[in-house]
Amino acid sequence: MGRRGINTRKGLLRATLPLLRWLPVRTGLGLIGEIGRWEYRLSPGSRARFDGAIRRHAEILGERWDPGVVGPELAANRIRSRARDLLLDGRTDAQLDGVFRVEGRDRLDEAVARGRGVLLLGNHFGAHLLMAYWMIRHGYQWRMFGERPRHISKLMAAQFALEGPLGQSRLFVSRKTNPAEAAGAILRAARVLKGGIVLSIASDVRWPTPPNATARFLGRSYDFSSTWVTLGALSGAPVVPAYCSIERDGTYRVEFEPSFAIPTAAARDEALAAHWVQHGLDLIEGRVRTDPANSIDYFFWEEDEARPRAQMAG
Repeated sequence: MGRRGINTRKGLLRATLPLLRWLPVRTGLGLIGEIGRWEYRLSPGSRARFDGAIRRHAEILGERWDPGVVGPELAANRIRSRARDLLLDGRTDAQLDGVFRVEGRDRLDEAVARGRGVLLLGNHFGAHLLMAYWMIRHGYQWRMFGERPRHISKLMAAQFALEGPLGQSRLFVSRKTNPAEAAGAILRAARVLKGGIVLSIASDVRWPTPPNATARFLGRSYDFSSTWVTLGALSGAPVVPAYCSIERDGTYRVEFEPSFAIPTAAARDEALAAHWVQHGLDLIEGRVRTDPANSIDYFFWEEDEARPRAQMAG
């Protein structure tokens, strides 16, 4: 399925979201998943695309995934990820009861208690922005270093508009950012960590310019941003790997793993930095092996690279 199919799915999601907001959250999340499952079942082209991607990556990883089992759930989770946190907008705590299951919160809290900030090692596995939504709702001082997401809740939009030396608005970067702007953003991120704030940064961002490192992920080599390694090395902040998986019913499982430290030498040793970049990707690949339905876009990276840039816009 090409760009037309993707736009059709996005259009259907935009049309149904206002109606789904009238329903209980868990009901709405379940129905969004059904849109993806029905697309898989009713569209031969879409089903062939999903099944082919699953088979290719099962062979690469030496796994025995059944496309007929993984495919519908991967399709469901991909469209759920496009909804981001919009169905949660304006909901009360009671209305969100049962939507999040959190494991390892004590690990996050212990890292926060050290007072050196926390480098929350994020990724694009599952529904990464929903973890941020949960953290904001629960009072954590949270910022994000990366590209600015679109189509988000009012709560998240207000967070992204925070100004000031420790605010969020100047921590966004893009592939069009020049080296001076990128360096300035990294310095601001370091100040955020020094202020004791949780800073989320993804370890799986393909990035064409320094600071980056070549690493393997799901059987292919790419250049990945190594900014998270630089920040961890310079700040001494504990690094906490974190994941937000989408469950079969559309609810979320947020997991915080044990923290680790990046050696100071990694800030200036390219080979050591590359080692840690690979480590971060290996952690994600382990997740994909056990839960391929939450791989979301990883299985389709090759298609994205092959698509002409004019078609990729927007």
